[in-house]
Order: sequence, then structure tokens, then C-alpha cells
Amino acid sequence: MSHENFQKWLDEVMSKIIKNLGMDVGNARYKLFDCTGIFIASIVYRIRLQFENKTNRQNEELSIILKRPMPGLNQINRTDFQFHNEILFYRMFTRPDEIYAKCFYVEEQPPLGYVIALENVNKRGYYACSCAYDPPMEYTLAAMRELGRFHGKGYVMKQLQPDKFFDIVEQIQEVRYTKRFTDNIYKFACNIKALRAVEYLRSQGHDEIFCNKMEAFLSNAFDKVMIKTVEPLEPLATLCHGDFTISNILFNTEDNGQYRPMLIDFALIRYSTPVVDLSTYLYLCCSNEIRRNKFYHDALKEYLLDAGIQDVEKYSYDALLDDFRRGAVFGFILMSIFVPILLGHIDSELLVREIKNFGPLESVNRQRYIGGDEISKMLADALLHLRDLDCLKHVL
Repeated sequence: MSHENFQKWLDEVMSKIIKNLGMDVGNARYKLFDCTGIFIASIVYRIRLQFENKTNRQNEELSIILKRPMPGLNQINRTDFQFHNEILFYRMFTRPDEIYAKCFYVEEQPPLGYVIALENVNKRGYYACSCAYDPPMEYTLAAMRELGRFHGKGYVMKQLQPDKFFDIVEQIQEVRYTKRFTDNIYKFACNIKALRAVEYLRSQGHDEIFCNKMEAFLSNAFDKVMIKTVEPLEPLATLCHGDFTISNILFNTEDNGQYRPMLIDFALIRYSTPVVDLSTYLYLCCSNEIRRNKFYHDALKEYLLDAGIQDVEKYSYDALLDDFRRGAVFGFILMSIFVPILLGHIDSELLVREIKNFGPLESVNRQRYIGGDEISKMLADALLHLRDLDCLKHVL
């Protein structure tokens, strides 16, 4: 998009945002700061909107995060579906009294006329953790408590407002784990990159029987793990974030020193079981030593009881542990794909360029061993840890 076309687009979008704020806004003007980043699915801009409040004659301002789809990736990355899902979340699932960014404006015009304008919550003291991987324990405990509350909200709506809940579920678009798309980059990434750990174990002379069984299983990880794990199983199925990583949580440090978390980026929301979010976080963000705690279950149970849900035994710790053992490999597969990116071995802009230039299959093969033996050993250790947690019984 040329500078002139971009400015025209931005002026049009900002005029709609201003109009959507209501009749009390006058003499509005805005300033665009530098683009905050190019991500795999979107481009994000930071904007300051200044205006006069006609009611009290005071000058006010809003700090806005403006998101639009990344051009050229829709057929590969289904950015249209991702924006649809996030818009759906803000339109139908959030309430004004909850701790989410305020949504000022959305536009949904397929295939690529999508815009989301959100509050920049830095102004409320919410910031990202500085560690993309293996954050301090306090951040992980806060994240687990928030995940328990998030899943609990889904359970409560499912029981008390089932029509609304399943209306949301029916409208969610599947972005990654489907056989509908040809050249599905996630299928290539799962089936190719999941084998890296096994290849490293072989090179180190590890048990041949274990390696053979894991190779046979992980060579079709997309079908045997990812598609199978995301299927909703009752009674534990709830609304899941779908991309629950430390990068998608912002934190506010309270007076007592505790971290108050806020979830962001709901493009991959789905109806599934908790293991999808739990394993994503524990394997994409944590070391082996952190992958055992009950804080998630404690927060979930507290939320359900506070909401008046009495039949909490079906959400017992043992039931959730069984769910985790059934699907924990899901997080390991994501670790195999994304940990090299999180640890800075390839940045998102280069990743996007390679996908555009070489296509899904070749770009995945080019990135297969980025990070070298350091990453390969991390993945191998995580795979062995899954075995030690009894999460591979169905394979071995």
C-alpha cells in the first residue's frame, strides 16, 4: 500500500472510530506513531486521539491500538478467519465490567476489509512480560490463575446461557486444524518440525525402540495429535483462548506486588478442552521444572463456586489431569514449531517474507533446524519429560 493510499485508508478508519465514540466527541484529531510491529497475521499501529468532550468541555485523549490484516497471507494463514474470531470475541463474549481492553470499533468486510480498534492498555499500567520464554514464576502463577478464570467464565455461560454460548461456538472459524485448506502450512509444520526431537535423540544414541515409535507417531502429528486434541470432549469442553502464551498476556503490578493479568489476541479462540491452553503455555513458555502445579485448578474451582455452580466434581483435578495427559503432546508440537521464533532465532518479518516467497512447504523446510543443537536438545528433553509424565502411554 502506497503512502497516499495508506493515509486515505487511515483517515477513513479514524473517521469511523470517532463517529462510533458518540455525539460528545468534538474537534477530534489524531496522531499516528510508528508501527508497533508486523506480526504473522496482522500489522499493528499505535495512535493517539485527542478531542473535546462536549459534555464537560474538557480536552481528552485516547490511546488506541489499531490492527489490520497482513497483506498477502490470507490463503496461507487465514487472516480473515483470525480477525473474524477476535471480533466475535469482543462482540459477544466480553462484558464491560471485565478486565479486557475496551473495543472502540470493529469492521468486518470479507475477504480482507477487517479492522479492530482497541484501547492501548499501557495507559492502565498493563505491559508485556519481558521474557518470551521461561518467565519468572510469579508471571506463570498469575497466568494460570487467569486461565482458570477464563475457562470458568466459559463453563458458567455454557451452563447458565447455553443458547448464547453455543451461538458463539457455531460462529467460530477454524484457522489451523482442518483438512479443508490445501497447502495448510500448519500441517506441514506439525509433521516436519515435530520429528526434530526424535532425530536429535537418534543422533545421541537414544533407545531405538522409543525413537521408532515416536517417529511413526509424530510423522503424522497433524492428524494424530492436533486435530484429535482440539475436538471438544464433554464435560470439560469450554471456550479456550487457543494461543495462550506469555506474549498474549499483559500484566499490571499491583500495590501488593502481585501481577494482575489481562488476556489479549483472541484470533484462535475455539471450543475445546483445557489441555489446549494449558499445554500451549507450559510447553511454549516454560521449562520442564515448571510443568507441574495446581494453581490453574484452584482458580477454576473458585470462579465456578463464586458464580453459583455447585456441580464442580466433573471439573475435578483428576479429570483435568487426565485431560492433560491425553493431550499434552499438543503443546510439544507447538513448541517444536514456535520456540525457535520465541527465542529470537528468526524474527516475524523474515518469517513472513519466507512464507510469501517460498510458499508453505518450502518455507517450513528452510526453517526446520533453526537454532541448531540448542533448540534440538530442548525439544528432545521436553519429549522425554512427556514420557516421564505418562503422557505418551498411548504411543508407547
